[in-house]
Amino acid sequence: MIKVSSAAVIGIEAAAVDVEVDIRPGLPGFEIVGLAGQAVKESRERVRSALKNSGFNYPLQKIVVNLAPADLKKNGTLYDLPIALGILAGMGCISTEQLKRYVIVGELSLNGELRGVPGMISIAELAARNGKLLLIPEDNGPEAAEVTRRAYALKSLAMAYGLLSNNINILPIKQPKFSPQKTKPLHHTIIKGQTIAKRMLTIAAAGHHHALLIGPPGTGKTLLAQSVHGLLPPLTRREALETTKIFSCAGLLPPSSGLVASRPLRIPHHNITKAGLLGGGSQIRPGEVSLAHNGILILNELLEFRHDVLQGLREPLESRQITIVRAHERISYPTNFLLIATTNACPCGYLGDPHHECRCTLSEIRKYQKKLIGPLLDRIDLFAFLEPVTAEDYQHEPEPIKVDASLCHRNGLLSDEEVQALKLAPNVQILLKKAFQKLKLSGRGYYKTIRIAKTVAELEGKTEIQPQHVAEALRYRWEAASIWT
Repeated sequence: MIKVSSAAVIGIEAAAVDVEVDIRPGLPGFEIVGLAGQAVKESRERVRSALKNSGFNYPLQKIVVNLAPADLKKNGTLYDLPIALGILAGMGCISTEQLKRYVIVGELSLNGELRGVPGMISIAELAARNGKLLLIPEDNGPEAAEVTRRAYALKSLAMAYGLLSNNINILPIKQPKFSPQKTKPLHHTIIKGQTIAKRMLTIAAAGHHHALLIGPPGTGKTLLAQSVHGLLPPLTRREALETTKIFSCAGLLPPSSGLVASRPLRIPHHNITKAGLLGGGSQIRPGEVSLAHNGILILNELLEFRHDVLQGLREPLESRQITIVRAHERISYPTNFLLIATTNACPCGYLGDPHHECRCTLSEIRKYQKKLIGPLLDRIDLFAFLEPVTAEDYQHEPEPIKVDASLCHRNGLLSDEEVQALKLAPNVQILLKKAFQKLKLSGRGYYKTIRIAKTVAELEGKTEIQPQHVAEALRYRWEAASIWT
């Protein structure tokens, strides 16, 4: 029996899988066992054709392939190459000692060429932890080289055979230098007026505070929401690795790609399914909340999303991860994104518009806004109501919005314990106490106010929170309270 080291990707992490190949006398046959999915079982035909078309003999014997551990579900096409090389080793064409040095994955075409597979960066991390070399398709080379200097990226089954039999000399792929890409800011001179909303979004970007823009059609909500992406600092290498893992495991990383260099910006349509937003599907994949990890999730027309989809946002917003549980699977994905949402205040859109009459009934407005009341509303930090832009706004040349990356302390991610540890001046404590009583703040809302005030203070270069910082924080948290019924 021949054993080849391979891997399975569970969520965004890789687990070791042994591909055991046994060639025995008997009627010709090819069987794959070990909780293999449909794509894995179809590898029988790909492997058979790839071996023949690469110039190798195919054994006319009974071939049994076991994927161990047998209780771990295996999906995808990544086992083609290790199965083919295991068969060649079973026929005496490759040294088993050579095979033991590698973790091997890759999809085979019928003519023996290698195609890239998802989740390579996670597999490369597994190989590096286990001290093994990595043998992979050429398309996955730049991705794997980001985490290991011992990856061999090949074009075909024939090249893999040549490397393992010492017939050809192939060097490991070189690790590229990571160059984070700063997002080009949206030119704010095209966004007229809305000074308060711009200030609020600056605070949102600097401190990682979730924000909701409310207002009639044509007030620039969508454009303002998209402008936040250009205010965020570049990705760190650690963030780039996390982001690349998610995109790779989702199969969204282009061939021959290295690390994702810019922060994600995801703008799903409001008819998205729960699985599409949160993750899931017949074969569990990350949803938009995970694809937006380390970036921005923009939900335009928030109240047009289905009620169950919106309520599903509560877990990823609060814990910054989401866990999907099935009968035999439990997969967690990170969801540390910045939420920027937009919505009208009523079905017709003109509630609060001084120039248009709202024709919605009170019951229609309450039914429309009901999707966002309660726990979900409490998880949003900042609110602003946008009024229609005036002629003076269009004639005025606004200042571009800038955020100093060194000020981006991401106070919105502080734990309650960290907020409690902050030393607040007596006058700040008195103001917070009055606000808590008068505005009936929840515990979550109370701590959010302090986090926002800390960001406001830091944007002004202050180390301590002052009453005016708390006042501004309260303004953004309750700006739209008069509109929300």
